[in-house]
Amino acid sequence: MQDVVVTGGAGFIGSHLIESLIKKNVKVLVVDDFSNGLKKNLEPYLDEIEIITFDISKSDWSTLDSYKPDTIFHLATHPRSFSLKDPQRNLDVNVRGTLNLLEFAKRKNSKVIYTSNSGICGDPQFFPVTEDHPIDCKTPYDANKLVGELYAKIYFKIYGVYTVIFRLATVYGERQIVNEKLGWRPLIATLVKTLESGETPEIQWDGKQTRDLIYVKDVVECLILGAESKDQGGEMFLLSTNTETSVNKAYELICKISEKNLRPQYTKKNPGDLRRMVLSYAKANQAFSFKPKISLEEGIRRYIAWYRNNR
Repeated sequence: MQDVVVTGGAGFIGSHLIESLIKKNVKVLVVDDFSNGLKKNLEPYLDEIEIITFDISKSDWSTLDSYKPDTIFHLATHPRSFSLKDPQRNLDVNVRGTLNLLEFAKRKNSKVIYTSNSGICGDPQFFPVTEDHPIDCKTPYDANKLVGELYAKIYFKIYGVYTVIFRLATVYGERQIVNEKLGWRPLIATLVKTLESGETPEIQWDGKQTRDLIYVKDVVECLILGAESKDQGGEMFLLSTNTETSVNKAYELICKISEKNLRPQYTKKNPGDLRRMVLSYAKANQAFSFKPKISLEEGIRRYIAWYRNNR
């Protein structure tokens, strides 16, 4: 990699990715509409990157005509939590935006690393979930991310656009924040924010629902391995920890590390919520020797330290 575009680069995953790419002396162009990403996330790298404020759902991509990236990391997305309220916008960003990007990649002969959503699998029929698990989309977001995957595979098969797809488990880490405007309430970020603010944390359902929680830097490591690969075109991989953690257990860890303890309030189940989630990363391990390094306790410890320094 020499010249890279990161869509959604101002988001928390994108900014960690940019940090790693800069260490590799890669030239980076950030493309973001800043609906969820923050320019603050990019401040440490402003002298080393270029930024274009752009909505990928627009059909006119002439703004980017002068660029010829060898690799595009496609992280830009409209969130799952808001897709039932605004399915049209979700489709615009996650389907039309992805199709626009693939057309751009075809013209520029660029690799595409596409981040998708493990929620596409729905309620697991077996454990751990693997790449051949049946599809069971619960929200418009799931359906739209699946369509994006299918487009990525088609563009590889028909046009030779080298695409690698990563379905992410529940990612958390520094710079992840709550965005009430978009209904974006990530699990760890939301629980830490309310607890640190002295508010009563809310847990949807009964808290016994489980998630596979993966630390952001582990995700970034494998995204880069996918970009550096040469023989995984058109393939889809789960990025996860193969560890099942209940929401209640995650909250207990947050209380332990923060040395705070407030009794949570349990509320109704969110539409489309999944009861259990545990995903196998065996295929990614075989292809890239990927193995997550950061434990949940260590990851939460890092997040709380970051939050207290940046609140």
